[in-house]
Amino acid sequence: MDQKLLRIYQLQDGYCYNSDSLFLYAFARNFLRKKFSLLDVGAGSGILGLLCARDFAISATLVEKDAHNAFLAQQNAATNQLEAEVYQGDFLDFCSSERYDVILSNPPFYRSEILDSQNKRIQTARNARFLPFEALCKKAKQLLSPKGNFIFCYDAKESHHIFQTLQNCGFNAEICRFVYPRIDKNASLLLLQAKIHTKNSLKILPPLITHNSTRQIDHTKEVGEIYALCRTHSIKVYASDITEVAHPKITKIPQANP
Repeated sequence: MDQKLLRIYQLQDGYCYNSDSLFLYAFARNFLRKKFSLLDVGAGSGILGLLCARDFAISATLVEKDAHNAFLAQQNAATNQLEAEVYQGDFLDFCSSERYDVILSNPPFYRSEILDSQNKRIQTARNARFLPFEALCKKAKQLLSPKGNFIFCYDAKESHHIFQTLQNCGFNAEICRFVYPRIDKNASLLLLQAKIHTKNSLKILPPLITHNSTRQIDHTKEVGEIYALCRTHSIKVYASDITEVAHPKITKIPQANP
């Protein structure tokens, strides 16, 4: 049965979700169960958490630093008639007594010297210095249930750093998959699932090849199936169109004392 179309308002003049988020969702589905509790870190306008809520009746908590994106995430939950708790602020300041079954994140992972953007919103959403991976791991470990799954994507070129940092923070990488733009190109994205203090050997899944040729529309059959599975529709708005970002259903995360 076809899934209900997920309509996502997102910023024209900010970071917009792309295929990375959809590939991560397709990967994460293998670890999701109905009624799980899920924490979406760096939720943006809500794409990942709301896909999970739509397809698995999951209790989704979304954390987003940018006030405009947090507002849109809440609006998107309401527009699609989905339940989600939205917190606005820095994930490293987020506190909860709940321990989540799944922590899911498409975090900022580009190095400063690679990312060339003067747009502050895009910088915050994509530059790794705004959420260093080690800090993300340590915080995720505090909030994850003992048998929970930490699932995320990252720049494939940073794989060695990612595996080492996970181990140093008490995680065991269990399953990963690499994404390639074409069969003759190097991997561009790492999809990974980890747990706390397990001893399972790493399982590397077959690669996900995204395109058959250099033509943007010539994507592979599997990518077409992922797009059909996600069934999303993007609606662009400008930050200036949002006159009031305060929302009674959005919880502001108190900033920790320096």
